[in-house]
Amino acid sequence: MHDNAYWLISITSDTAQVSLVSNKIISLGQEIEWSSDNPDSLLKAIDTSISTQNNDETSNCAFIVPPNWVGPDGSISPQILTNLKSICQKLKFHPLGFVSYDDAFIESYDHDDSFPGSYLLVYFSPKHYHLSLVYLGQIKKRFTADFSADFSVSKFEEQLSALEFTSALPPKIIVIGSYSPEIIDDLKNYNWLARQDLETFLHLPNVISLDPSSLAQIFVDTVKKQITPAATSITNNIIDVIPVSDTTEEIDATSLGFTAEDSPVEVNPVLEEPPQNSNVGTHHDAFLHNFSFPKLKFNYIYLLPLVLLPFLPVLPLYFSRVDLTIYQNPTEFSEIFAFTPDPASNVTTKTFDLSVGTSSSTTGKKEVGEKAKGEVIVFNKLDRSITVNKGLVITDTSGKEFETTNNILLPASTSNLDTGIITMGQVKAAVTAKIIGPEYNLSENIAFTIKSDPNLLAKSTKAFTGGTRDQIAVVTQADKTKVLESAKELLKQQAKNDINSQKSTENSILDSTMVYENQKTTFNREVGEEADVLSLQLSSKVSFLYFDLLQKQNIISTFFPKRESLTLLDKNSAKVTLNYNSGQLTLTGVANPLINIDQLKLKLVGKKESDLKSILNTLPKYYQHDLNNSLWFFNLLHRLPVKSNLINIIIKN
Repeated sequence: MHDNAYWLISITSDTAQVSLVSNKIISLGQEIEWSSDNPDSLLKAIDTSISTQNNDETSNCAFIVPPNWVGPDGSISPQILTNLKSICQKLKFHPLGFVSYDDAFIESYDHDDSFPGSYLLVYFSPKHYHLSLVYLGQIKKRFTADFSADFSVSKFEEQLSALEFTSALPPKIIVIGSYSPEIIDDLKNYNWLARQDLETFLHLPNVISLDPSSLAQIFVDTVKKQITPAATSITNNIIDVIPVSDTTEEIDATSLGFTAEDSPVEVNPVLEEPPQNSNVGTHHDAFLHNFSFPKLKFNYIYLLPLVLLPFLPVLPLYFSRVDLTIYQNPTEFSEIFAFTPDPASNVTTKTFDLSVGTSSSTTGKKEVGEKAKGEVIVFNKLDRSITVNKGLVITDTSGKEFETTNNILLPASTSNLDTGIITMGQVKAAVTAKIIGPEYNLSENIAFTIKSDPNLLAKSTKAFTGGTRDQIAVVTQADKTKVLESAKELLKQQAKNDINSQKSTENSILDSTMVYENQKTTFNREVGEEADVLSLQLSSKVSFLYFDLLQKQNIISTFFPKRESLTLLDKNSAKVTLNYNSGQLTLTGVANPLINIDQLKLKLVGKKESDLKSILNTLPKYYQHDLNNSLWFFNLLHRLPVKSNLINIIIKN
């Protein structure tokens, strides 16, 4: 047992952490996530964080809350106030007060007593960060930013610039909360002076990080100042706090501001003025924001039967009914069993037709064009005429080849003995380049050789024309393969989408049993054909197996008793996913631990409501409960019915 202990409940917009503290931290609870969309999850997170410490020795508590929970008038919004009231009632807590976490930090963080501190306080949570600009001990600016990916220092710098603070920002950044080492490194290594368009700091800021235990100790010091008069410069605003009642008959907590009279620590009042250089209270009224729980008026005329009928308190124990809702953390399981699907007995089959279309750009390239054409004179050196069939190949000096397009008769060469001149036989012939391309458009008077017959020569009579070359896209076999595989994947996805549209809580479809039959393919082009895009239409019959509701229930009833780990779970509460692959059936899901309801009822009959928690703590994975008594206004003994059939137990997770 620790003297003067109380629970320090630190709440952010998405986490809660409870620590057992006195003048120092006794134990630090786990930080548990909760959702603002589900206010009940805050109670669960607080109770879970408490249960991680195995310590239940005080009912006093103090709240550290997000700054946006506290309005300009220092009060908490009615909706949040109602939730805090419910939490205090269900956990039987006595609230000492509340404070926003940046106010609590400023109150007790180390600084020079002669000069209030200036810095940027950044509180990280898993999904966002909250920044408070503290200047000379006062909070000047606040903003909250979400980040779903990695934290970006450059975006953080832009948001600092958007604060439009009249002076340069204080060159000191204090990081608290759920931050990672990478965030600290990024802040320290960032070049804050590199951007000419932004001016945030006059020189590089000093980056300081505080671990959770150090932060909690700062909160403890602030609470201590508020509940100890000697540490508070404002004493005339202290309001008494009346503990939250164990029942709803009397709830009279008029304030959650901290007071010395309800302090969990021993107080020796010292009425003295604070030192002149003290800065406590100069920046804010840390804990003097008050809010009230609504008081439920109780008509004391209902106490008259106690005077007239001494046995009245006992009657509800025989007639009232109670609903006891027990909350358990579910147990995850995954077990594999040998299984043979049989459409005749344990599974159902279904078949349907599907058709999908897809297309893709072609990757093949092909050169097309025209061959150059022209006319040449073929010369014959021989003294006899010769006939040359079409296809005679002539070659220019660069190696370009042409061939004649018709048969030609070359006359013999003649000689003049008087002059000594030999005149070669000649004839004109049409020629075509052997290869397409504009480079075969030769000029006139180009000499050609004829490798097949050295006695023949040729020369162009005029420029060759008509040679062209272009590159076009054509279909390749790889294109057809790619489009077919893409269509098959689309077909599978379409089949899964159609199957999923038929899924319900009553059916469990075995995706691995999908079979594709009678596939038909229709391409718009074949290999080698010109096309920029290749399209395909693919159709197929698709069949699959699934468990209907009755078959699924039979599977669960059959296999749960076959594993010892599953026999410890309540199969009726199980949320099971069935997956089949290669002769093996996997049962994956969650279920509540099995509770013997009849035995539990026998343990509970006639017990005090205050003893419930100690009994329920023996149950596996229990974390909280709710009790609803049909005659709660007559149940003055605060006991459960003496008959087990009047106790209705509901299990939830």
